[in-house]
Amino acid sequence: MVILSDVDQDCTIFSGVTYLGAAAINAPKSETEIQRNMVVLNEQTTDQGIKVSVSVPSSSQGFVVLYDAITNSVISRFEIQRILFYARGIAESKEASCFAFTWSHGDTQESAIFQCHVFRCDIAEAVSRVSACFAKAFQRVPRSMSSSVASAADMSASITTISEARTLVYVFEVNLEIKEDEGKGAFSTVAKDRSGFKLRSNLEKQLCLTIKHVSDNGPQLYIERCFGVLVAAGRHVRHSDMQLLEMVQMGNSNQSGNDRQCTMISALWDPTEEAFEPLNTETKSNQTKELKQYMTVAVDLVIRGIQEPVRFQIETPIRVYTQSERFWYFQKKSLVQQFFLNLKEVMNADQTDVYYEVLSMETSGELDRNRLNLTLNLSSLIQSPSITSIDTITPKDEHLSDGDEPLLSGTGQVSKDCAEDVLENWADVLQKWKTTDQRPKQLSALVKLGIPEALRGEVWQRLAGSDDQLLETYRILMTKESSCENVIERDIARTFPAHDFFKEAGGQESLYKVSKAYAVYDAEVGYCQGLSFLAATLLLHMPEEQAFSVLVKLMYDYSLRDLYKDGFDNLYLRLYQLNKLMEEQLGPLWQHFTAHHVETHMFASQWFLTLFTARFPLYFVFHIIDVFLLQGIDTLFQVALALLSMCMKDLLQLDFEGILKYFRVSLPKKCRSEEIAKQIMKKACGIKVKKLKKYETDFIALKDSWDIINLDTEAADKEESEASEVAKLHAALQRSDEEKRLMLDEIAQLKEILKREVTQAENEKITNQSVLNECKGVKQRLANQLALTTSKLELITNKICDNCKKILETELKESENDEEEPITSERVRELELELAQVKLAKVEAECKNQDLTHKLRSTEVELSTAKNSWPPWLSKTLTSIKEVANKKDFTTHFTYPGHVPTSTPSFVSHINSLRRDSAPILKDSQSCSSLKQPN
Repeated sequence: MVILSDVDQDCTIFSGVTYLGAAAINAPKSETEIQRNMVVLNEQTTDQGIKVSVSVPSSSQGFVVLYDAITNSVISRFEIQRILFYARGIAESKEASCFAFTWSHGDTQESAIFQCHVFRCDIAEAVSRVSACFAKAFQRVPRSMSSSVASAADMSASITTISEARTLVYVFEVNLEIKEDEGKGAFSTVAKDRSGFKLRSNLEKQLCLTIKHVSDNGPQLYIERCFGVLVAAGRHVRHSDMQLLEMVQMGNSNQSGNDRQCTMISALWDPTEEAFEPLNTETKSNQTKELKQYMTVAVDLVIRGIQEPVRFQIETPIRVYTQSERFWYFQKKSLVQQFFLNLKEVMNADQTDVYYEVLSMETSGELDRNRLNLTLNLSSLIQSPSITSIDTITPKDEHLSDGDEPLLSGTGQVSKDCAEDVLENWADVLQKWKTTDQRPKQLSALVKLGIPEALRGEVWQRLAGSDDQLLETYRILMTKESSCENVIERDIARTFPAHDFFKEAGGQESLYKVSKAYAVYDAEVGYCQGLSFLAATLLLHMPEEQAFSVLVKLMYDYSLRDLYKDGFDNLYLRLYQLNKLMEEQLGPLWQHFTAHHVETHMFASQWFLTLFTARFPLYFVFHIIDVFLLQGIDTLFQVALALLSMCMKDLLQLDFEGILKYFRVSLPKKCRSEEIAKQIMKKACGIKVKKLKKYETDFIALKDSWDIINLDTEAADKEESEASEVAKLHAALQRSDEEKRLMLDEIAQLKEILKREVTQAENEKITNQSVLNECKGVKQRLANQLALTTSKLELITNKICDNCKKILETELKESENDEEEPITSERVRELELELAQVKLAKVEAECKNQDLTHKLRSTEVELSTAKNSWPPWLSKTLTSIKEVANKKDFTTHFTYPGHVPTSTPSFVSHINSLRRDSAPILKDSQSCSSLKQPN
């Protein structure tokens, strides 16, 4: 037993399965291509693949889930409704233990990607069980499973089955009683008859509602509280139009010793309020009959176990009288109506409790206790999610009290029982028919009375002239693809939803195949929505091949396909013929339709395109096809006229919306009875439609005249449009010429601007070339000057003392270490400036030297002259002073630091030394000082 903690659906889980992988597939519904992918993946993954457990749901509402076989974690999910095809491996082959399904990725046909997922079971016998579970999952309506699937004795793979949620039908009975204030503080029950409640105006009223659960098919549902009682005037009212009443009390009680809960609710109603004015106004009547007036009463309840509030809504006819009206003889009774709740059991998240979801609600209309003995036993209804027949508990005028819901297609049960004398007559006719291959004379009368249900399949094929060759054609067509497949799949679920055969996967699959085969066979028409109803009717009486053959005969030999061709032109012809027949045979109704702008296509298009199969009960539908196969297209008009004649009295009293609703809802419900259907068909077969050919000629002539008018109109429109187009083109040409002229002017301006720019560029080029040449000359002169300056600098450097050289070398090294860059042109200029300063200082020093020399010579001459006249002491004194002064001056101004003379020269010898060395020393000192200055 495999236990998975996150199983959240009703399913069957298979372990011991290997997932072989997925492959892209172009034809997802081709079993041949699926088998091919199965072979390839089975060979490629002989010893490989992923061990998984496969969960197959029990209904089409679930998912196929893949679980990892080791960790039990979810690998992937596949929605059943998007699985397009399932196939198992061919028996007695290597793929006998394999199965596969195709899955659609994408929301639209254009974006869809189809993949084929392939699996292999460890035990080949398990494939049959997997296939059975998939077949059950493809069913449209979930079915509860009564027992789990037992594993095979020799099968190691275990199977776990989880029971499916049930769909139950609960019946609630609502009793409505209206009371009026007597004026003494008490309320008395108002009168009621078949025409409804008899109310008096301007009197306060009390609504008393009793709700009880009357079915015994499941757990008791208890009413916990009431949200409120609401009232509105009329029928089919909107929620916003209803008015909430003041609730007086609510109580529960048990009836006559049983445990059935009975909830009683009372509410006060003041009809004098403005919102209730229509219900407080005296009912008027015309000369022929009283006009019907309706009121709607609703009660909102909270029922234990149902998550959402439930509303029971009652629509009842009333008649309002004056306040002083007295009823001398009347019956005081309440209105009783039953509601059928279709509920689905749902488990909560913890899988510990059950609650219910409301799938739908149906009502029986008002019940007459005097005519019906309602002992409800719903054991036969539990397996169905909805009640398909409530004829035994509905009144005769049920079509007036069934609400707005139209009759589902495929409604009604057709019995195969038949009287012995009828079968004997048919046996004689069929025997003659087989021997002569011609229709016997008695055939027409028997068919108009209705073909026995047990013989319909065979008789329909003979009447249509079914061809055996089409049977083989059908098998070939099934292998081909059709562009209408998506449309067909969409319509399958909407075709005969009330019939059990088409709730099953098998019935829907057969309908899909026949519809697709005809779409491929008749490429011109393809598939139209009405075809599925006709094909479904045939499938209820014969296998797929024969149904396809009869469908082809109906479309071609009976000219039904012409209704779908050429933009439905033939359908317009038939509607025109019906309109003329109504004008001729049903004049008052035709005038009434014309006055209210009701056209035949509004109600008859669907009748003709589907042979009345889309709306009416099955017994009536089968009888129509009986006669149609006998006598052809005339039957459409006969049946239509018979229906209109039968309901003409009702239709004459309705407006536009009421007429359309009557055709959609009320008319099909009137035909539920087999006797009524027979009467309609008997009347239809007696209607003469001899002028169809004349009406067809009139329609063609009218159509031709309209075509001529349309052609003339089209020609005039075309000429006008061409003239307008020419004017537009002329204006566009003028705009183009103007744009061309502007562009030429702009091009000329651009050329002029470009020419000026080119000339200016050439002049700038010449100027730049001359500047370049000048720069080259300046560069050459500067290079020459630099070389000359460098040579002079070297000469000066050679003449300076050793200490200056060391200082200069040190600065040069520091400069090289800091920058390590070559001397730039800027540095050269600085050196040239320093050199000029050195030269200037040299010249100034030479001039000063010359002046001093001249002064010295003059002084020496004067001293020599005066020396002879000085006293001896004076000469000695002056000589001593001079020596000291010269010694001090020489030591201060002409001795370098650290240099001490070895002896003291004489004054004359010092002067001579000064004359010889003063200029060079000054020059070297200034040069050294300049070299020490920072750059």
